[in-house]
Formats: sequence, structure tokens, C-alpha cells
Amino acid sequence: MKHLIAAGLAAACLATPALAEGMSNAFGNAVRVSMGEQSFDAWFSADGSYSDSRGLTGTWTYEGQLCIQVTTEAGPDENCGPWNETLAPGESWVTDGWSADGSQLTVQIIAG
Repeated sequence: MKHLIAAGLAAACLATPALAEGMSNAFGNAVRVSMGEQSFDAWFSADGSYSDSRGLTGTWTYEGQLCIQVTTEAGPDENCGPWNETLAPGESWVTDGWSADGSQLTVQIIAG
């Protein structure tokens, strides 16, 4: 999970409209990622750009799974995992698909 927290909900090229389609529920909203006492907010734009409340920026793509590429102090890092296309603002979803050890995290969409 430290890898996920360090890299961001955590791609080299910009997303095309076809790839952005499954992520439209995130556009204009904050995506809160929480595991235990740790959490951060992430923002995804339709142009494929990514930023989060920890100061990380990068890009993302979505083709059946969400891939986020950021540059950390340790260098470039990419993480891929599941995304819930039907999640609406105010709803949350628990997944273990972002951690190598099966740790669960909660993804919540915060309106605006």
C-alpha cells in the first residue's frame, strides 16, 4: 500500500475521448483514496492529466483498468488497477486491486 500512497491512485500518453469515457464520473470531482488513517484526494481531467493533494502530477489512461503515471522523488512510477465506472458523487467503493499484498482501500467520489 505504501507504493500506492507514494505513487498515487497512481501513463505516458494523453487519454483520447474513447479512453476517457469510463472515467467521466471522476471529471470535475475529487476522488478520495483512503486506507486506514492515510488518505489523499486526486483529480482526473478529460485531457489525461492527473494531480493530487500530495502535490503529485502526471497522466492517466483507462482501458479496462486505470493506469496513473507520476514522477516521485524516486523517479517515474506507474500504477494500474481497477476503476468503478458506475460510482457516483457521494458513493464509495472498497477494492484490493491496487495493492500487491491484498490490502483494501476505499475510493470515494466527492462532488465538485
